[in-house]
Amino acid sequence: MSQFDGVIVGGGHNGLTCAAYLAKAGLSVAVVERNDVAGGGCATQELTLPGFRHNTHSSYHFLEEGPVPADLELRRYGLRYVYPETQHATIFRDGRAITVYTDPKRTADSFARFSTADADRWLELYERYAETARDLMNGFLYSRPLPPSVLAERLGGDLGRDLLSYLPLSLYEAVDRNFESEQVRVLFKSFLHAISIEDVPGTGGFFPRLLSRIARLGVPVGGSAGVADALRAVVEEHGGTVITSAHVEQILVDDGRATGVRLAGGDVLTARRFVASAVDAPQTVRMAGPENFGADIAAKVAGYRWAGHSLVTLHLALDEPPRYRAAEFEPDVDRAFLVVLGADDSEQLTRAFDRIHQGRLPDRLAGNGACPSLFDPSYAPDGKHVAFWWPWAPYDLGGDAASWDERRDEIGERLLAEWSEYAPNLAGSAVLGRRVFSPLDIERHCVNMVRGSHHVGAYEPSQLGGNRPVPELGQYRTPIDGLYLCGASSHPGGSVSAAPGYNGANAIAEDLELATWWTPVPAPRWSE
Repeated sequence: MSQFDGVIVGGGHNGLTCAAYLAKAGLSVAVVERNDVAGGGCATQELTLPGFRHNTHSSYHFLEEGPVPADLELRRYGLRYVYPETQHATIFRDGRAITVYTDPKRTADSFARFSTADADRWLELYERYAETARDLMNGFLYSRPLPPSVLAERLGGDLGRDLLSYLPLSLYEAVDRNFESEQVRVLFKSFLHAISIEDVPGTGGFFPRLLSRIARLGVPVGGSAGVADALRAVVEEHGGTVITSAHVEQILVDDGRATGVRLAGGDVLTARRFVASAVDAPQTVRMAGPENFGADIAAKVAGYRWAGHSLVTLHLALDEPPRYRAAEFEPDVDRAFLVVLGADDSEQLTRAFDRIHQGRLPDRLAGNGACPSLFDPSYAPDGKHVAFWWPWAPYDLGGDAASWDERRDEIGERLLAEWSEYAPNLAGSAVLGRRVFSPLDIERHCVNMVRGSHHVGAYEPSQLGGNRPVPELGQYRTPIDGLYLCGASSHPGGSVSAAPGYNGANAIAEDLELATWWTPVPAPRWSE
């Protein structure tokens, strides 16, 4: 087939989500993916040894907090999550640790070992944002972004005012105004950095968003690729087509309307009603032709900013899971899903990011990791384990991204040595195989993660909400009739939420006047 109602460029989980909603609405859709396997950042590969399955990008998900899994019945297509009781452990060099649980009271007990005031504040914030405002937070993610002035009108009461008060703050200001212990502060700041947030004014709104989900991390059973597999199954069951190993060279535009795509090699797929791009906005503009957007929009999109930091990952095939020294202080450390290590206070985090912004590795690497096989044995052969640590790192290492390939072995040794300071068994025979996955590797696998920007663009005020990617394209629509955006360079950005794909599908359905089979998530509103 070469003619469809719609063609979606990019087969990551957002493109597949958009396709699944519209295929189930009765449209004939085709998804075109350049890689051999669809999924984008939802990818699982045997990177180290046969039988050891590693998530190359995303590894902890909030997907089931939103509407997509239930709407699309993804469990029927094999998608499963495990939710570890011990969600996080932040480990310090002095052998202490803070643990976060699915039970907020147990988390408060852990915080209280560092600050009773922080324990009390945690319970207050958790009740406010993870319980009372849970649906409200979903409204921010799974609906079109609203201007701050409109939000101010829609969010009343003490909760609304509190929420709006975070918007002008920096990441660190948002955390510091709530907690006094440096260890508790590092826990929250590290997690926010892990989702690509920089400490700049205007990013404070991510703090309440984090609070609404921080104790709801899910381990994707069988690997992150299960998300893509389930979404693809929905698309295909409802008559859609997923084409892999096919690179879109051009989005075809005729008389101001998107009419299809041309693939490398010359084949053309015709789109009778729409084309949607799940790849980044700059790439989309290049494929559709900057002249079709107008000089002003094209220039703004060309200035789209990529994240100021990336990740370098050490993947391990293990004979046993990491055994952390901090388990003497808190035994649940060895049962935690997400483990953060490398920075003991805010000053160390600041120094680390200063060096990263200069293109250098930090003096001490810091970041988060996990051992998924503790919760899902299918990640590794019987009795064995997989684990990873992905510290923050620059893309242009020493001024040249090619240095990642040249220094791969050296950096792998350093990663393992610093990780082993916290988990001494990793310095011995526990390690069966290893693989470094660099910022350059991130970009190679997912071309929309330019410069290793794993959330597909910086989070800063000029690229948040309706400003993402630029204000003129902030509602998933473009100046080209029938051309839409549904990828992570649109609101709300990266991570495995499927929100950009969901929101893009809603925009297309509205414009095509489709009878939607799903109930759209209401836009955020709060009054008391």
